[in-house]
Amino acid sequence: MLKVERQQRILALMQETNAVTVRDLARAFSTSPITIRRDLLELGEKGLLERTHGGAVVSQEVLAEGNARYEMYNYAERHRQQSTEKAAIAECAIQYISDGDSILINAGTTAHALAQALSGHQDLHVITNGLTVAATAGQSHLAHVYVLAGRLDPRKQATIERADNDVLSGIQIREAFLGVHAVSAAGIFMRDSEDASMNRAFIAAASCTTVMADHTKLNAFASFRICPWSQVERLITDAAADQAVLQAIREQGVEVVISG
Repeated sequence: MLKVERQQRILALMQETNAVTVRDLARAFSTSPITIRRDLLELGEKGLLERTHGGAVVSQEVLAEGNARYEMYNYAERHRQQSTEKAAIAECAIQYISDGDSILINAGTTAHALAQALSGHQDLHVITNGLTVAATAGQSHLAHVYVLAGRLDPRKQATIERADNDVLSGIQIREAFLGVHAVSAAGIFMRDSEDASMNRAFIAAASCTTVMADHTKLNAFASFRICPWSQVERLITDAAADQAVLQAIREQGVEVVISG
């Protein structure tokens, strides 16, 4: 296993448990405690964790910084951030969508960019929990748009519903296109547990799943894993994405597509 992949998986474990021990990590990765201590030292020097006696804990500064950065911008401001990269990712994603398709697009600014890029497609059936996605896709009289009911999340302009809801369990689609909060070699992540659970239901309903994430998502931190890469067919990102992380994702059988 490459060092970068092992370190990404260490961070993923910490996202789930908030704390790890050298002994448990050495056993989990079938490597020596010395190697794990070096990993924790490097991750600690990057500010991604705090060393403890015999292990490490999640850096509260990292968690606070990530959440604060997300909360400090409203939806419109986030939509403008990395807008060029998001538009290029969306243009790449539409190459995998055909006229007459039944697709699911989740909420968020990258998903919004995909909805904007779909104007040339015909007879699409679009299921979404994104209000801006629905409004944008619905501007075309050639699209059939279905908005999922749920609790309003004004930060994402989205409806959020429990994953065991009958509406979600009854959905069947060809492909899901998902924007996410964070990407690592260990999988895809959201900041909210309910949001992560809902996106897991989206993946279960789809024959295949494409993740859309600009390069900043590979440096982001979110606490709740949606799924590992074994449940995803494709990642579309931009040329500035961390190549070592992308290689670790490729080695898990995922098609990595660079936009532009």
